Amino acid sequence: MFDKLPVPSQALPFFICIPFGFIIGILIKRLGSYPLTIEEVLMSVKQEGKINYHNWWKSLTLGLISLAAGGSIGPEASTTVLGSGMVNWLGDRLRLIAYSSDWKWNHFWDTIVSKKQLKKLPKFSSLFKSKLHQKVFCLIMVMIGVVGAAIIFKLFPEEGLFGIHHRHILWQWHYSMYVIIPLIVGWSFGMFFLWSEKWSDYFAEKITISPIIKATIWGIVLALLTLITSYALYSGEFQIVPFVHQALQISPLFLLVIAVIKTLSTNIGFSLGWRGGKIFPSIFASVAVGAAIAQFLPIMPVMCVAITVSASIAVILGKPLLTAILLILLLPIELAPVILVSAYLAACLTKVSYSFRQKNN
Repeated sequence: MFDKLPVPSQALPFFICIPFGFIIGILIKRLGSYPLTIEEVLMSVKQEGKINYHNWWKSLTLGLISLAAGGSIGPEASTTVLGSGMVNWLGDRLRLIAYSSDWKWNHFWDTIVSKKQLKKLPKFSSLFKSKLHQKVFCLIMVMIGVVGAAIIFKLFPEEGLFGIHHRHILWQWHYSMYVIIPLIVGWSFGMFFLWSEKWSDYFAEKITISPIIKATIWGIVLALLTLITSYALYSGEFQIVPFVHQALQISPLFLLVIAVIKTLSTNIGFSLGWRGGKIFPSIFASVAVGAAIAQFLPIMPVMCVAITVSASIAVILGKPLLTAILLILLLPIELAPVILVSAYLAACLTKVSYSFRQKNN
């Protein structure tokens, strides 16, 4: 959309973000706050054992519009809702076929299902003979997914965001003392991201105006931010690879400006109604910070960026193992030990910091 309109490039965000902000606001007022976040989906599954997949179209609609308008959010929120919704939908039909005499395989695609009937049925876990049977089934499904992904990465080895990336790493052990710097900086930036998220939500709640005005205001602000850097737009998911190639030619100060703008663009925009995933924007912002400090350290830039991003994302997600698995598919596989150690060290640092604050309070 940004490439096809016959409008000067600097004016494009104003022609797209502002009217789309108005549309997003109207939809929020009519449909509610969508798409659901990954945390909201997991909370629903944890509390109720299911997700209401009947509202999938709301998450899809608002998620797509926010992405198309250039919002600094990722697609993972909408895809999580759609993916978990499809699994829930499939599970309901398998339960009906297994336990209801009225349901057979020829009714599998029936769209109308009685909610009362579903509530009376045993949970999906009852389809398994034992907990071991359930765990083995889940493990097999995960392995199938991993093998499928590995085959795709092997068949299509072109440079992209996800994949098994290889790079020769020059291990300079005499510079190992410097690794503490990107670790601390990455951890600090992760804390800043969470602080920004908290205060964005706080101020958005205090502003008692219509969601239409909120979303439109953010469309105006987002368009203005593009006058500083175009990286204020989108999640950064498909911008990371070209950005990494040119990051070391950008001044450290401007890289930090990009990181701060990306953080604020993601969190404030989300709080004002431009909802979506925050994982990819946070990775992009962390890469900018890592590239900035890499220009002052004698260690390999790729290692500096890896440590910074690992520490930052471990703080933001609060899950070091998940962070490591995600980043191993983004960064050179040779840096896997560095990524894993950095993520767990950052998680430990967060726990120590939290305990210290608890004692002082």
